[in-house]
Amino acid sequence: MRKALIVHTLVIAGICSAYAQNEKHLHNNDLSIAIGYVPLPAEETNTIGFHFHYLRGIAMDNRLSMGVGLESIVDEHGHYTASVPLQYRIIGGLTASYAPGLMMRKESEEILYQFSQHFELGYEFDMGVFHLGPVTEIGVEPTGVHYMGGIHLGIDI
Repeated sequence: MRKALIVHTLVIAGICSAYAQNEKHLHNNDLSIAIGYVPLPAEETNTIGFHFHYLRGIAMDNRLSMGVGLESIVDEHGHYTASVPLQYRIIGGLTASYAPGLMMRKESEEILYQFSQHFELGYEFDMGVFHLGPVTEIGVEPTGVHYMGGIHLGIDI
């Protein structure tokens, strides 16, 4: 599990070095989804996750973006997180994001609300108004840590 995520991150780094000169990845309005494999070590299970976000360029010629995000992890507890992502476009299509948020999780018959944080590293390949590429995420919550390795697909609106 961790080896796969390390390999995924190294692939992102390799892609970035090959495309570092490409500076056309400065989106003004970005609507995206990330879909990936999510191991949940605290629950000793593996599942899939979805992350939706809308980001708007706010500074530094749109290198810095801010917006709203929603994440869903498909499991018996129904993890849902609403967040406020802040993204920085490092070079080319390489992005790093931090998203503090509120996690909603069903435990027995009760819904728990807890603070969570997500850290994301990705690379976007532009294809006109569309972009896609690999993404790796780490989610830190009071119940533990989860990871996601997957693909990001977005559109400039």
